[in-house]
Amino acid sequence: MDDFEQKIRAEKIRLIYHQGPVLVFGSTFCALMVASFLWGSLPKSGLLLWFGAISLTSILRYLIIRAYRRSDDAARQDPAWGQLFWLGTLVAGVIWGMWPLMFYSLYNTEFLLLISTIFAGMVAVSAASGGIYLPAFLSFSVPLIVPLAIAHLMSKTDTLVLTGGLLMMFLAVNYFLATRGNRQNEALLRAQLRNRELMESLEEEKAIAERAVVAKSRFLAAASHDLRQPLHAIGLFLSALRRRESNPEQLSIINEMSQSADALNGLFNSLLDVSRLDAEIIDFNPEHHALVDLFDRVRSTFIQQAESKGLELEVNASSSVVYTDTILLERILRNLVSNAVQYTDSGRISLVCMTDTDGNPVITLSDTGSGIPLSERDDVFSEYHQLNNPERDRSKGLGLGLAIVRRLCELMDVPLIMESTVGVGTSFRLTVPAGDPEKVNGTIESLARDEPPQRSGSVVLVIDDEKAVLQSMRTTLEDCGCVVLLAESARDALKSMSVADQVPDLVLSDYRLRNEESGLDAISVVRESIDKEVPAVIITGDTSPSRLKEIDASGIPVLHKPVDTADLLDLVGKLLPKSRILAA
Repeated sequence: MDDFEQKIRAEKIRLIYHQGPVLVFGSTFCALMVASFLWGSLPKSGLLLWFGAISLTSILRYLIIRAYRRSDDAARQDPAWGQLFWLGTLVAGVIWGMWPLMFYSLYNTEFLLLISTIFAGMVAVSAASGGIYLPAFLSFSVPLIVPLAIAHLMSKTDTLVLTGGLLMMFLAVNYFLATRGNRQNEALLRAQLRNRELMESLEEEKAIAERAVVAKSRFLAAASHDLRQPLHAIGLFLSALRRRESNPEQLSIINEMSQSADALNGLFNSLLDVSRLDAEIIDFNPEHHALVDLFDRVRSTFIQQAESKGLELEVNASSSVVYTDTILLERILRNLVSNAVQYTDSGRISLVCMTDTDGNPVITLSDTGSGIPLSERDDVFSEYHQLNNPERDRSKGLGLGLAIVRRLCELMDVPLIMESTVGVGTSFRLTVPAGDPEKVNGTIESLARDEPPQRSGSVVLVIDDEKAVLQSMRTTLEDCGCVVLLAESARDALKSMSVADQVPDLVLSDYRLRNEESGLDAISVVRESIDKEVPAVIITGDTSPSRLKEIDASGIPVLHKPVDTADLLDLVGKLLPKSRILAA
């Protein structure tokens, strides 16, 4: 017998033991009623002996049922439980079947017909249990009915002979019904067990898939962190080198290197956007803004790239005012325009804003690119899915742009509609809530920033376990006039402060340090040692959603590696004491 058949048998036994107490107490109660009814008509000693045997059998059967119910699942698989159950019903059936041998000659026809009716009812009840476990029906009903039926057939009384024949027929009919019920019940059990096995298999496959996703996320987070470290240092060194170099030829090479670093930075920022969305730490802060400034910034970002491919880039915001989070909206438009430039080889790209019948601005981006096949229109919004990039050209990104667009639109509750025709082009429409022109507080801050002010004498403590990062941070900060203290851990930070006899005005710390120490721990140690809430910044290459949530909960500002030098110096300028600013 294979494992599946053993499970079927074990399930049948479980079900019959579940009904066991009802069958046992029902049989005992019926015996009590019969004994009470016949108490004045039969020899009391024989009646007590018969009822005592029934009661003792019932007690033993109940003890077996209780032992089964208290057993663990492994013990219940033993086939002996089924044998014990039908053996108990066999003994009970034999004791009931002894009644004709003991008392048959003492009753008239009317009493015998009444007893026959009671026995027939017990067979009918037993047939219900036979639908679950057929041996239980046979072991009880056959010894119950056959002796009484034979006694009737041998009585030579027409009425009793007919009753004996009917009892045998009734037993056969109930056997047929019990057999058919048993087959139907077994088919149902097979279906249930196969469904259960299927669900278990699905759960196992789901668990494997979830483990694979977790492993992928851990790998991406670890790889992202490890790759961001040297890229962060390269960016800072290139920025410092550009400030110190005046030779045009050398500057050209530096700029080419910077463009390559910026390309990698863009790929990492896409991963970071996904991680921040997963961590649910992106805030939605709607304000009233004019679109003209936002559209101008998008145009200035992509105009050179479009012209280098011979594309016409049309941008027209009209006089539209929106009420939304403009930072997130700009991120959406940058991703859409970036995709359009990448996948359009000739023609034009248009970014315009019109007004619908309800007065809401409708931003439309359209291109004359290759278009998106109908079969791919859902997949293009999936993470890491790209069209026409089998060689995985890094200049075309990671396939995260539209996935980020969709999730940001969901966050902002902005409807996104895509229409595309292969060989003609693609268009995206976003319907944004209308803003109030009277509530627009001037133009949005431009991305272009002035050269950060010098911070002569400001003491900055940098904590990072990568020596290249420490040296690049020292070069960048010392160029701004800062006194820089370097440390690889909280303990090193205290030692560096003690040796230099300096108290930091600002702490810049990596998040993931050696020996499972975090930047938050290091900042806390420094603050406790100087008894001062010194300003601090976490600079991390970690993109794990759980760690992003932890950093966000701390309230400490965070920059993500590789950090743009202008962003770094801008934040440093805001956090250092204003009294130490000198003219650049």
